[in-house]
Amino acid sequence: MAEQNEQQTATDRMHAEVSRIFAEIARMNAEQNKLHAESLKITCETFWYPVAIATGFYAAVGTVIVVAQKLFS
Repeated sequence: MAEQNEQQTATDRMHAEVSRIFAEIARMNAEQNKLHAESLKITCETFWYPVAIATGFYAAVGTVIVVAQKLFS
């Protein structure tokens, strides 16, 4: 009887350890997904920020050219 209780206790401990490991894996997967989303956000920002700067530069140069043409013509 005592041996059966010890075996049951060992089995319960093993199940608890497996459950803890699964919870840790789920936490790591959630953290990985969060980091992946942040990485995608930074990648998009890295692409679009220079595009916005270039667009603003071209608009400013175009405006200066149009104003200069109107002033000097």
